[in-house]
Amino acid sequence: MGMLVYAGEGFQRSLTTVLAVEAVALGVGLWSAPAPHPALIDRLRRRWTVCLVSFMTATGYGVAWSVSPTIGSGPAGQALGLTLLAAAPVFTCGTVLGGMGSVARSDADGALREPGAAAALGAGLGFVLTGLLLPRAPIPASLLVGCLVLLSAGGLVYGVVLGRQGGESPAT
Repeated sequence: MGMLVYAGEGFQRSLTTVLAVEAVALGVGLWSAPAPHPALIDRLRRRWTVCLVSFMTATGYGVAWSVSPTIGSGPAGQALGLTLLAAAPVFTCGTVLGGMGSVARSDADGALREPGAAAALGAGLGFVLTGLLLPRAPIPASLLVGCLVLLSAGGLVYGVVLGRQGGESPAT
């Protein structure tokens, strides 16, 4: 977001645009939650993989933009940046959260919980970390690499929890 929002005239408009796109992307991602299905774990695994790929793509675009600022200078570059750096990662996170919610709802034992509260807490902590690290980060893409590490760790932890509940691990 730091690459998409700029100081000066138009700051409020650009910030509003980025936040609105991210909120809509998250809502659409959550809305795409799969219905209970025998292959629900496989679907969640694919969603998790697509989420990781979207963050890797955002990282690559962020590095390219940092190395060559002309990439994001025109309207097309800014639109592509908004899509790759903001909308796609947030949308795919929403699809993972929606999938996790479907798995929790289909759990016959009721041992799995919906991920909403934990996701909101994690997002809040992520905002604080971003605010602390962004001025110190050599390039914004380094924060996206941190997101990749945290997403991978989250997949492993979720897989362990799901495995303890007798399900198949989505992270494997």
